[in-house]
Amino acid sequence: MGIDGLSLFFVILTTFLIPICISVGWSSMRSFGKEYITTFLIREFLMIAVSCMLDPLLFYVYSESVPITMLCGAEHLLFAGIKCFLYRGLVQ
Repeated sequence: MGIDGLSLFFVILTTFLIPICISVGWSSMRSFGKEYITTFLIREFLMIAVSCMLDPLLFYVYSESVPITMLCGAEHLLFAGIKCFLYRGLVQ
């Protein structure tokens, strides 16, 4: 792991945006508050780890594990799979 100028920007951007994302969606997720926060914290850790990875293999592993948190807490697994498929298709 390491940090350079570009990854420092992404780490700061991630730590700034995650609390904003949590607060924006909080009103619709009051009944699953603990799971909601846990999912966002796991996603934040994975995004910071992707930004700091210097090894290409671990970079690939961490970048592919970020969308897994989208599947957590989904009401319907088929809908979550479609969201994950669309997310991966739009990014790549």
